[in-house]
Amino acid sequence: NQIVTEEPFADTKGPRRKRGIRLNPRFGHCLSVEYGPAGIEGVILDTSYNTVLKKSEKVLLESASRDDKIEMIISFIEKLMEAESSLPGKCLGLAVIDPGIIDKQAKVSLMTTIMDDWTDVPIVDILQKHFNLPVMLLNSSMALIRAVDRLELRNEYKDLVYIEYGKGIACALKLEDNYILGQSNLAGELGHLRVTDSQVPCRCGGVGCIEAVAALPALARNAKEALGEKSSSCLAQIDNIDGLTVLKSAAEGDRLSTRIVEEAFGYLGQAVAGLVNILNPEVLVFDNNISLAGEEAIETLKIGRAH
Repeated sequence: NQIVTEEPFADTKGPRRKRGIRLNPRFGHCLSVEYGPAGIEGVILDTSYNTVLKKSEKVLLESASRDDKIEMIISFIEKLMEAESSLPGKCLGLAVIDPGIIDKQAKVSLMTTIMDDWTDVPIVDILQKHFNLPVMLLNSSMALIRAVDRLELRNEYKDLVYIEYGKGIACALKLEDNYILGQSNLAGELGHLRVTDSQVPCRCGGVGCIEAVAALPALARNAKEALGEKSSSCLAQIDNIDGLTVLKSAAEGDRLSTRIVEEAFGYLGQAVAGLVNILNPEVLVFDNNISLAGEEAIETLKIGRAH
């Protein structure tokens, strides 16, 4: 029943004690839930960081009312917890990953540019009262960099930048072995850096932001505007075009998609180049969505960074 156990190693010969300290996976488990415009994902981890269960659900949170969003999030967590009864140990807590700006001390989701009707939501208080569990609130970029750093890079690097790319654009920073939150947890708002004089409106209230011209909704918008009645693009055969479709079509060689993605990645590359010049990280990690665009588009991103 201890969170740390002492176990003998296979090699027991020699004068020194051959025992090791390990985390006990049977001590308990934790739940983690991430919600965003198009769905909710959840995972259960044991106390040795092993993934016990993964679950996802496509639900349209983007335009749902605040109360409906909360109801759908609670319903998803309840479904995730149905599998929990068969797990060893007790549930130690719930981590909630929000897509926007959070106030970690007040435990409130302040706002997000990628979901309507989601401002000043006391999500921690709501979930703690409903589930009677400790709840930790993180924003998506910080959760992603922590996961990549711990689980994939094994804490090997002291200076790391993670670029989040989806319906929004953001970055997370690890400098001198410290995760950087900034004043009011606003560090990493890369998506609202102005990168063009074009008067494209952004949901933050600004114009010309990189999120407005290069994120997934911008790819979809530009594709729809560019399609003519006699377009030869494969996109002309698709009823509901989204940004991921444009990325995948670019990878398949569609000329219109390639032009749209290269323009967007050019903006993104320039912004990232500025980050690299200022922060000088050891490692730069891009969101997996970037890889969907194929090698040619990724080369455009590299060229933008070089400048």
